[in-house]
Amino acid sequence: MRNVPGDGDCMFLAVALATCTSYGLGGNYAFLRAISNETRDVVAQILSVDKGNLHVEGKRIVRVSDLLKSAARNENVSGIEYVNMIRNGTLQGGGPELTVLSNVLRRPISIYEIDTSDEAFTSTWNRDDGKDVPNICPIKCVGSFGQIFQDPCLEIPQSAILQNIQAGAFSWHIHVLVVDSGNGEKHACALLPKVCYF
Repeated sequence: MRNVPGDGDCMFLAVALATCTSYGLGGNYAFLRAISNETRDVVAQILSVDKGNLHVEGKRIVRVSDLLKSAARNENVSGIEYVNMIRNGTLQGGGPELTVLSNVLRRPISIYEIDTSDEAFTSTWNRDDGKDVPNICPIKCVGSFGQIFQDPCLEIPQSAILQNIQAGAFSWHIHVLVVDSGNGEKHACALLPKVCYF
């Protein structure tokens, strides 16, 4: 898990960090902030178009105009106000923004939460050396955006890109952990996989 600042822009920053890391880039705060601001603008531009569709899941698509109407209705604002809230940073990222981002990046984005069930904390996982160890912080996937997009490197036998690399580097799938940060607030962090599972 890699944390990002909790300044109301954490979802965009977490996606930026996971994306940068997947390209093998580091991602200092100034760099991530610039990408996050640009990402907000791209999401606002896409949600502003009158025509067009976005991939949701499987073979399901949604009209951009319908996605914007639904998102604006949930915030009790007009579509124009919603887009302006994205641009000026007063709206935290959520499902509509992640739908757009998965389409822009052409990568699946999965959202995780801490698994607080009794089974999660009593279960164990098997390490590469064969030893069972207790889960330290069990998580569960609560949703994915854009799973239709496939990593082209998966088709390459013994891909040099997918083997022996830094944690999270060149991972096609973007993973974001959302945690409660108190007072009803949520905070997003980037999850960078140590191993790519196929």
